[in-house]
Amino acid sequence: MILSDTSPAASEVYFRRLAEMTPSQRVDVGAALLNAGDSLQRAAMRRRYPFADDSEITFHIAVTRFGLDLAQKAYRRS
Repeated sequence: MILSDTSPAASEVYFRRLAEMTPSQRVDVGAALLNAGDSLQRAAMRRRYPFADDSEITFHIAVTRFGLDLAQKAYRRS
């Protein structure tokens, strides 16, 4: 696989490091990246909706991830 924004040498190091990891370590890295992305999205929503509580922020995130119709059904909002 070629990473278009990465030098060939850096790509080689990246993929070699991934190959050296155990499956558990790769899952841990993926979970950490997922958590980091979620934290960034929550921070962005808090800036956009400064007076929203946690449930409101969660709903707005669901809208961006799944669309308004599905978010309204899942969170029983109209």
